[in-house]
Amino acid sequence: MNRPTIRIIVLEPREWNQGNLFGEIMSERGGDKLKVRLTRSIKGRTFSSDILMLTPSIENETFKPLQQYYSVLVNGSIINEHTNE
Repeated sequence: MNRPTIRIIVLEPREWNQGNLFGEIMSERGGDKLKVRLTRSIKGRTFSSDILMLTPSIENETFKPLQQYYSVLVNGSIINEHTNE
């Protein structure tokens, strides 16, 4: 089964100069969290990872069914796959 691929347009931090991010959705948690494996790693403050956890940035908003094409404003953070840090 193919997993949906998403495009993430990074608006913040403003100094981001690496363009859009692309990734494959690994898991969806009740419409309020997406775990995404990126096509390339990004560097955080303490480690690098190719895993992002995304949540909608607007309160009470959820992700729509993954088969639909739409945009959603999200908060994201890189996580360590082994420690969930």
